[in-house]
Amino acid sequence: MRSARNSPLAREFCLVYALLIVYATLHPWTGWRDSGLSPWAWLSKWPRVTLPFDLGLNAAAYFPFGASVVLALAARWRLLVAVPVAVALGVLLSGGLESLQTYLPSRTPSLADLAANVAGSLAGALVAALGLKWVGGGAITQAAGSWIDPAPVAARALILAGLWLFAVLFPESLLFGHGSLIAWLGPVTGYPFTPAEFVRVETAVTGASLFAAGALVASALAPSAPRLLLVLAFVIAAGAVRTLSQVVLFPPEHVLAWMTPGALRGLGGGALALCLVFFLPRAMLLTLAAIAVTFCTVVVNFAPPNPYYAATVQELNPGRFLNFNGLTQLVSTAWPYLVLLWVPFALAAAGRRPG
Repeated sequence: MRSARNSPLAREFCLVYALLIVYATLHPWTGWRDSGLSPWAWLSKWPRVTLPFDLGLNAAAYFPFGASVVLALAARWRLLVAVPVAVALGVLLSGGLESLQTYLPSRTPSLADLAANVAGSLAGALVAALGLKWVGGGAITQAAGSWIDPAPVAARALILAGLWLFAVLFPESLLFGHGSLIAWLGPVTGYPFTPAEFVRVETAVTGASLFAAGALVASALAPSAPRLLLVLAFVIAAGAVRTLSQVVLFPPEHVLAWMTPGALRGLGGGALALCLVFFLPRAMLLTLAAIAVTFCTVVVNFAPPNPYYAATVQELNPGRFLNFNGLTQLVSTAWPYLVLLWVPFALAAAGRRPG
């Protein structure tokens, strides 16, 4: 029986998550200047005003970091050592980023933020340690751990699928329409689409993107895993994440605005396609995922802006989630290109090992 502790998934997730924290903390990465203050001056003074919501958000952001550090170290280190190391890394990461914020006029370093971040790291580390201690050896946990192939290529496929889910939080005009460069390069074509044509475009983009991400999940699963059940759970999670984005960023009346005819058809089509191919070998699944990503990205960038979405976008209110929204936009834009860069290496690895 494979141990969840021996999987490279936790180690690689920890690294990727740390990079996401760095980007979000230093967003928008512009306007750097020397204010004449020491980068450590913020450590000497507790802020006069602290907002519980912001502190809670900071703690929640560092919770997965602390947990992933413990899970990454648990294969070789005792839990009594892994937890303090996770907290120490949280202190170093948060403290370093807060100091760098001294040079960003749009950001304000805060001792309260450091405290919240460290508290989140500690909470995540403790929960992960207790989980490993109490249920890590249970039959259910061992069975679940055996569902994931232990190869590094499988871990990276799952991380890319997780990034796809994370990118769904950004409200693209086409559901799951990742990889759009229109915001930076402008529209490629000015050809106006009719409402019926937009429905067909969104159906194609939604279905292809969902299929690509689901194929990555299926490629990471071991033969003993309930592949169909897990792939369908991933489809449901995609809809739930998109709904959560609407709840956070839009007024209540727009919570289900993403459920357009094209989006619903795409969800159904993508899910059906996944049900037909989930049993295929890893190399074939990765190849199909790359084809679907390529198709989706081309359509997203060549389709003209959706005027029917403009009214909804005007209601967008990132508010306190502004920096988080910038992070989700970055991941949404970069995701297809990361997949296309990674798939050739994954196929080479799959060719050396039975899929």
